[in-house]
Amino acid sequence: MKLHTIARFGGALSVILFLIGVGMYCFARLTEAGDGRNMNLLTLVPDDCMGVLETDNLEYFSNEFPHTSYALQLDTLRASGIIHTILADMTSSSAVGSHRLGNQMSHLVISFHSAKDIHDVVVYFRMTKDAKKMLTEMVPGGKLSSYYKKETYRGESIRIYPCGNTRFLTVYSGNGFLAVSYQKRLIERVIDARKDGSSLRNDENFCAFNHSKTANFMTFYSKSTILPVLAKKDDRCWSEFNIHINSDVFYLSGALVGQDECMRALDERLEDMDLIADDRFLVASGVNKVDSCISEAIIAPHNALFDECVANLSRDASFIMVADLDKVEADSERFKAYIPTFVMDNLDLFRSFILSVQITKLENRLSHIFVFTYKD
Repeated sequence: MKLHTIARFGGALSVILFLIGVGMYCFARLTEAGDGRNMNLLTLVPDDCMGVLETDNLEYFSNEFPHTSYALQLDTLRASGIIHTILADMTSSSAVGSHRLGNQMSHLVISFHSAKDIHDVVVYFRMTKDAKKMLTEMVPGGKLSSYYKKETYRGESIRIYPCGNTRFLTVYSGNGFLAVSYQKRLIERVIDARKDGSSLRNDENFCAFNHSKTANFMTFYSKSTILPVLAKKDDRCWSEFNIHINSDVFYLSGALVGQDECMRALDERLEDMDLIADDRFLVASGVNKVDSCISEAIIAPHNALFDECVANLSRDASFIMVADLDKVEADSERFKAYIPTFVMDNLDLFRSFILSVQITKLENRLSHIFVFTYKD
């Protein structure tokens, strides 16, 4: 996917937040689910999806973002109209209610199924028994019609709600979970994955990311390589991006894993990279070249922010790239192979950042970090 689904994050986030809001409303109208504390939502996600977003606290990130120095620059990514009508309704009216919501909605997963249609997503909730009463209290009425059509697919009951603009919302619930999508066919794929054992829980490469995370995490998984210049059509790998927000920077950390043949091919591509050392754009591959570039940046006389970004990278990295995205926007065709697709498609939003990338070879994976440093 090369992150193309997240490329149009503004529109996708609008859809996702709407699905979350109406999904909660649906949940309040459905039969009470069982205790979902131990429900593994990955057993519901079809293994042919293109990307997955996972978080234990969406409300935390929504609250933290406005306090960053770059919030106004990336405001369109927040799709504020939808946030005000849904997230604000659910969380801002009461700090106590917000805290209770975070406790009860213990997990949230979103799967992406198309690089072209932002509506091709499924939102999965893990919910406990106590969530029904709370959501009935917190979610305002009127977001969804009380009329619905009930259908059966492979012995499982689904409900289809009209939600305006000629769209319909399909809802599937079970013991401890709720799945919501605009697309009935995607909910049917969820049921297939659950019944046939064809979910991401059985994908060996994806499951290599199964490790404990700290509280308040948000992670995006992409069925792709890390950068366009490394990608080939036959690559079969997953990339992990843990999303971190600080006041002046935000960064994505994680790893790329794949079958042995794929990883060997990626290693070779990294080794074949040419050195590029332009004004405000740097690409270096190989530990010796990386070390040399970092050393030069440390002793640079002007101590510019660009040089600081280079100097902050690891000398042990196998590959580094530092790009002033304002420069990239001025000559996008030249640099597009080195810039993540979701950034290239939204350069007007990211031009006020310097992007720093480092990739380090580990035993059977490539560890990476993407740092976006705000310039103003």
